[in-house]
Amino acid sequence: MNHERIFAHLARDEFIGRDAELRKLISHAAQANEHKMLVSAAPNSGGSEFLRQGYDELFSCRADAVPIYFAFGKDGGAPAEIGANFFRSLLQQYVAYRRVDPSLARTTLSFQDIAELALPTDYEALITLLESFERERASTDQLALLRFCLGAANRLATTAKRAVLPLIDCLALAVETEDAVAREVTQGFLRRRVIFAALRRQLPNAIHFANADLDVNETVRLDHLGDEGAHRLLDSLMLKAGVDSNEQTRDLIVQQVHGSPFFLAALVQGAREQRVPLTSFVNCQRLYVDEVMGGRIYRHFSNVLHRVAPHGQTRRTLIRVLYESGLSDIRRASVWAWKKRLGVEGAEFERMIDSLHVHELANSSGAAIELNVQPPVWMDFLRSQYQTEVAGEARALVVANMLVESLKRAPQTMRKKYRREASIGLRELLGRFNCQEVPASLFDHKRFAETHTGVETETVNAALDAETDIIRLPQIIYAVDSSAVTTTVKTEEGRSAIGHGFNAAEYTDENEIVWIAAEVDSKLEADAAVTKEWCERLEQIAREAKFAKFKLWLVSAEGFTARAAKALKQHDAYGSSRRQIELLATRLQPEAAKAEAAADEYEMVIPMGTDTELIAAHTVEQIARRINFPPEAINQIKLAVVEACINAAEHSLSPDRKIYQRFRVEDDRLVVTVSSRGVVPATLGQNGAVNGNGKSRRGWGLKLIRSLMDEVEFERVDDGTQLRMTKFRK
Repeated sequence: MNHERIFAHLARDEFIGRDAELRKLISHAAQANEHKMLVSAAPNSGGSEFLRQGYDELFSCRADAVPIYFAFGKDGGAPAEIGANFFRSLLQQYVAYRRVDPSLARTTLSFQDIAELALPTDYEALITLLESFERERASTDQLALLRFCLGAANRLATTAKRAVLPLIDCLALAVETEDAVAREVTQGFLRRRVIFAALRRQLPNAIHFANADLDVNETVRLDHLGDEGAHRLLDSLMLKAGVDSNEQTRDLIVQQVHGSPFFLAALVQGAREQRVPLTSFVNCQRLYVDEVMGGRIYRHFSNVLHRVAPHGQTRRTLIRVLYESGLSDIRRASVWAWKKRLGVEGAEFERMIDSLHVHELANSSGAAIELNVQPPVWMDFLRSQYQTEVAGEARALVVANMLVESLKRAPQTMRKKYRREASIGLRELLGRFNCQEVPASLFDHKRFAETHTGVETETVNAALDAETDIIRLPQIIYAVDSSAVTTTVKTEEGRSAIGHGFNAAEYTDENEIVWIAAEVDSKLEADAAVTKEWCERLEQIAREAKFAKFKLWLVSAEGFTARAAKALKQHDAYGSSRRQIELLATRLQPEAAKAEAAADEYEMVIPMGTDTELIAAHTVEQIARRINFPPEAINQIKLAVVEACINAAEHSLSPDRKIYQRFRVEDDRLVVTVSSRGVVPATLGQNGAVNGNGKSRRGWGLKLIRSLMDEVEFERVDDGTQLRMTKFRK
């Protein structure tokens, strides 16, 4: 439901991906208690807009408590000025809420205007508070005035006998506890009922500093959006801005900025201003480079670095140290080394490192400092700043090199996405371990293959149910991607995981166990050499992390050879195939039933090869029969779909080895779209014909499809190929 925007920058239906968090905020505001709610936000995750949306919704739903929104900025001025601004906002929004007039919350009003607009039942309370404010303002103690203003919400609630709920945005406030305003704001609000937002690395120290550790009731955590939420947000932003795009370019943009709402909005606004359609990787990367070199993204990171290091020479030195730290595989150095290289001592050095840590540009553990290489946009900005500001390279050359590198990186970024999506999800699977008893053969590929190869799933499940050799899984209490634990052993994100837990859920040293699991790349059964190499990698992770007791588990899509099985046994490791994993996952958590497809459109994804095109043919036959195509036309459609699937399967560079199909039923036609993702071979022309000697069957397959269907459109896109075939009902 939409309502009038007061402080929000987006309409309610355009604020995507935070529905659950907003419901939690609204529910908290409706509770009659004195507890606070903390909003712990990642940098650039939309925390400020979240509070603004929360305020507008509370105003609209007429909560019992009067909502008051205020954002403390990094450049707010003197303490007295900041306090007066908050005090004015408090009274103005209180009057606006009581009069049910949102425009009053946005209008610039004098204190006299506010008093005249107050309802008769509120007039005395407001006048009393205004008189107290004038007395405090007459004093020369700025901090005393600030304290009075920050506590005015409580005074107003007491005298007006009406609850007041401040929504305080401290995401841009100085992070140092030595800062007078930050100190007063923290202590002034974190001990009272409030909705308080700050950066997630800033909050723990703020809570501790305010002695409010035991007084926290609820926390809302805002991270960057996942792929689905980021896609929905990007679609909405593109539509509102009138920017053209396609599925492939939207995929690239989401992956490149790691789902950051701020960066997504920055790119869309840049495209709108430059009137650039984002329909190709080239256009996307040109816009991206423009934003990093001089647009909103540039201004964001420049402002952060200016706050970290206000002096120009210190800032250039910091950029050099950060950039050179990224050249090392370890990316970590001692605090002493950083202090020596920066040439900054004492409190100023501590302030700089704390600020880098809070803004998640670097990670500080007290003894060592490590450059944060995510998201990639931060590293691109850092690299460009080093080259222009420190190395003195020509700006035009830096722009050209960045554009070239970003275009080369685009298909790699998409491949990582495909591989992550095609992975079995070891981290999530380990997280489901909770002392279940499962058949031992699910962790022994050799034994499983000898008994169940080629057997139907229903029969296999019956045999597993009857199996007497049982493994009792541990209770995994924490699962994490391996890349978060090690920097020396290369593991691909999403394809290796570590699970910490206890056998039999008994929390003793003897029962503590760590499972280390990894997916092994192998088109056929993994051989002994690959298996041994992976076992040694995982053992190295265990040694580095000093795991006292651990279990190795390798997963290969097609399982392991007999010699590989011996290698697994030598390393006391489990080995499973993808089929074993699917059977295990079903036993740990049955899959939910799939939602029925829409009546007029059907989608299907099939793996390439192994005659799976026959599945597509059978599906399209059933759809065509349902809408009364004649038998001859049905056979033509089936043959065209089979040829299209064979053509897609021959596209050997597809990273996920999947064929995506959409069958759309219209009034007088059936439209079939067959597409595959990946890098298009150079031998494939724009119209689908094969360049070169013409010996490939791909060109002949497309000729056959054109003879069978009424309309055929072949499209070569940034991220693969798409074939759209139409058959009319005659």
